[in-house]
Amino acid sequence: MKSPWAALSLLSLVFVTAIRANESELRTWTNTAGQTIEARLISVSDGKITIQREDRNEFTVDISTFSGQDAKYVEEWLAVQSAPKPEVEALMATTGKLIFSDAFASVGGEWKGAKGEWKAEEGALSGMELEADDHAAVLKRAMPVKDVVVEFAVKLGDAQNMSFSMDDAKDHVCRVMLTPAGFQAKKDDNDHEGPDVGKPFNNVATKLDTDEWHTVRVEILGEEMVAQIDEEVSMGSDPLLATEKAKWGFTVAGGPVLIKDLKVWEAVPNEGWESASKRLKRKLGIDD
Repeated sequence: MKSPWAALSLLSLVFVTAIRANESELRTWTNTAGQTIEARLISVSDGKITIQREDRNEFTVDISTFSGQDAKYVEEWLAVQSAPKPEVEALMATTGKLIFSDAFASVGGEWKGAKGEWKAEEGALSGMELEADDHAAVLKRAMPVKDVVVEFAVKLGDAQNMSFSMDDAKDHVCRVMLTPAGFQAKKDDNDHEGPDVGKPFNNVATKLDTDEWHTVRVEILGEEMVAQIDEEVSMGSDPLLATEKAKWGFTVAGGPVLIKDLKVWEAVPNEGWESASKRLKRKLGIDD
């Protein structure tokens, strides 16, 4: 087989009939002889990769033809393609790199239960308030994040409410709270005894069946926050939301609540959000 770097005109065109993942960016590939070609990665199969030149011609080449740096790029690309995908349609932010996921086969490690009872139960996280604590059940994970997309599924059960919340190094930053009667995103009180106060965003009054799973999506990008369940949205903005969040997790009043399929991605700005947000705010009756 002739090398694509010896004479590009001699490459044989390969038509790929398999379903492909998202195209990668155009980049420079280098073979083991030091020759280069500008192409994007299209697919990987059986030790071979299909690449595409800017003129849209596609070619299949053995991975061993490439440099170690290119092989590492292919490995990272595959990891991204095989990572869990979001369940809910993006609004403000699309998903970038997956930075955390948990199927809750067990509970421990970096998860710290400050209050309540937390345990793994049939592929889900079970959280319940304990009467002796005189406080909602709290489970947090120390992991600094800033702009993120978070998704998880929840079954409310007998809970009065449950929240996904984020804190900075000092105090609370924001949360989305669910009850059987609906949900609401909120910028939290960040100093309690100081001048800062909580700032609830629009309340969504919608029945959340307590015996069914509901997928929750939270997008935080800069000073904005969007929380979404099904096609309902609670959203708002505040400068505090742009700060780094040092830890995050769940709170439960009552319970038990079941939580599963937690995923956290880096947030990437969604094109067209500026105009889309204006339409959504008008629909929700939110003032700019």
